[in-house]
Amino acid sequence: MTSAVQFRTRDAYDLPGDHGWAAAALDAMLERVFAELEPPKPLSIVEWAETYRVLSREETNDYAGAYDLENTPALRGILAECDPTKNRRVIVQKSAQLGYTAGVVCNVLGYHVHWEPCVQVVMFPREKSAKDFDAEKFSPMVRSTPELARRIRLKSRSDGNSATRKHYPGGLIKLVASNSPSDVKSTSAKIRIVEEPDDTNKDVKGQGNAIALLRERGKTIRNNFELIGGSPTAKGASEIEKEMRTTDQRRFMVACHDCGERHEVEWAQVVIPGLNLTAEELATSDIDTRFPEREVYGRARHEDAYYVCPHCGSVWSDDERIANIRTAARVAPYYGWEPTADSPDPGFYCNELQSVFDGSRVPVLAEKYLRALHLMEHGDPTEMVAFENSTRGRCWEYSGELPEEEELRKRAEKYAEWTVPAGGMVPLLSVDVQHDRLAVSCWVIGRGEEMWCAYWGEVYGQTVVAHQGAWLELEQLLTQTVGTPSGVRLMIAACGIDCSDGQTSDASYAFVRKHNRQSRPVLALKGAPDDVGRVEIWTPPKKIDPNRKSTKASKFGIQINQVGTAKAKDLILGWAQEGGRIRLPGSGAGRMHWYDGIRDDFYEQMLSEIKIPDRRNPKLRKWKPRTDRRNEALDCAVYALYLSRHLRLHLRRPGQWDLDELRLRQGTLIDSPAPADSSGSMNETADEDSPETEAVDEAVETVQTSAPVATPVPSPIVSPKPPAPAPAVSFAGSGISLSGWRRGQ
Repeated sequence: MTSAVQFRTRDAYDLPGDHGWAAAALDAMLERVFAELEPPKPLSIVEWAETYRVLSREETNDYAGAYDLENTPALRGILAECDPTKNRRVIVQKSAQLGYTAGVVCNVLGYHVHWEPCVQVVMFPREKSAKDFDAEKFSPMVRSTPELARRIRLKSRSDGNSATRKHYPGGLIKLVASNSPSDVKSTSAKIRIVEEPDDTNKDVKGQGNAIALLRERGKTIRNNFELIGGSPTAKGASEIEKEMRTTDQRRFMVACHDCGERHEVEWAQVVIPGLNLTAEELATSDIDTRFPEREVYGRARHEDAYYVCPHCGSVWSDDERIANIRTAARVAPYYGWEPTADSPDPGFYCNELQSVFDGSRVPVLAEKYLRALHLMEHGDPTEMVAFENSTRGRCWEYSGELPEEEELRKRAEKYAEWTVPAGGMVPLLSVDVQHDRLAVSCWVIGRGEEMWCAYWGEVYGQTVVAHQGAWLELEQLLTQTVGTPSGVRLMIAACGIDCSDGQTSDASYAFVRKHNRQSRPVLALKGAPDDVGRVEIWTPPKKIDPNRKSTKASKFGIQINQVGTAKAKDLILGWAQEGGRIRLPGSGAGRMHWYDGIRDDFYEQMLSEIKIPDRRNPKLRKWKPRTDRRNEALDCAVYALYLSRHLRLHLRRPGQWDLDELRLRQGTLIDSPAPADSSGSMNETADEDSPETEAVDEAVETVQTSAPVATPVPSPIVSPKPPAPAPAVSFAGSGISLSGWRRGQ
């Protein structure tokens, strides 16, 4: 009994007669009061789980009852690090069948409901996933765990409880979907949990990555904590892979019961008899007896598969493997996990061989591997991808889907920046808008939509305020010209500006409104909400209804041009081996070229996305950005392809291209300086109404181009000086006459 409880008033003991009951009642009351007010003793999540957590039959039939970490030993080290006083962030790249959701996520939530109440937010890819988690994991845990059932009344409408919201004394649990900005951004929380980050939204309605938005919800809270866990997908495009790069990358190390050496429990140590037999073994007389041929498995015997120690070659039975795992997981402070990188944030690589469940025994996994191998050898790699992701807990590398960066570097061509070899005739400027810069590329289009990159770079400066910062430099780039081998300089024929970001869209619309004109369109572009390829590259822009100004674009009087980005990436990158225009070598229709000396990040950014099978529907491929690089160069190439379709350059006939090439050659003749007289000197500049000037004007009028150009300035006859630069010409549209002429700058 505490000293406070032991305190008794003198009057209670000095009462006349038999009044000892009053003192006893006072003692009992004070004991109850101070027991209620006494702060809880320090208790770790591991201790809480093994003391209070109860598993229901709704969660598991085989392990119902008091929660025991001996059934999920590899999770002990992960739970031990889920302490907000020790760590701000824990990352888990995991396989399936580890009990992670029930053993880590649910225990973290339960601990912070009962022992340290606070606000908690759990983010799922979709709302349906959140409701499934509540129905299958969280609500059964609450019903079966008495301490949680006393604090959360699941069916209480008066408490404001629902499938996605749970109130309790001192806090709240909110289950949110990653595709809803209001859900992700609405609640500040001390505990933030992300389930399956590879399936979450990478851009929540133009406002940024869902994980980054959720992370902002804990900035103002002391000892806030973030737990991210999920299975990986494609190498380079996996969100959990990106998060793991910033952690200490722990591996689960187990000591061999024979030699005592430690190694990571991994699929590479599994041996399947009959798989990869040598020619000598296949030639033996008893081969059909020892390894009979089977339709799916070949001669491999998955039922005889076993695990071996990589150090001494000792063969482990499944029972020995499980015993060694449990032994390693009892050793503090890492409980079997060993960091392999330097970082303050713990990260864990989990695979199914760390599991002790019957469904994860070696022969079972060996059979799964052989089935996947059989299908892959017959052209269907989907089950092998699932085996790598969900059994080994590793990213699947789609080798051969895209060319290597070095392959693109070797194909760089010898022409200068802001110039184009023979064949390029229509320069298009495309702009990807970032908060602190504009990424700009200039692609020049020729016959058959052959494309030459004449410029790739970035203009730094603020982009939120219109007509300031980087926008001023973009105005100058609109007047830039592209040199040709004939000496004629080509003017920018069209410009496309990304207007998809909500923070910079006002400034983007203002620029489009100011500079858009019929002779050189400047278009407001937005990517279609399609990562499969159902939307065409070019679709007619929506007309503005003057009676409805419900959008920013309509208020600015701007038409939005929707870009079928996924279909454009199908055309540029492709997703099958040898597919995509970027792979095509040489010259001709559909080829893509870039100059030697282009910024080095151009190559990695052009290969910044990959089309991979959807996790829920493997037959459906979706474009996903790679997490180890930026993608502005690819976006600019996509916008250039859209501009080409907008100007209908892909539909032009060969005769039209022939005519434009002829006009380019004629342009240099028209702009040539006048010949010297017999004395070897040049005439002085002619008067505006002189016969020489009129002759030049007549010649210019005969040179018809397919798009308007600058105001005509006749080539004067001058004193001996270096030859004048060539004229600037535009070949953007179809059937539009020459309206002017301008000397190169």
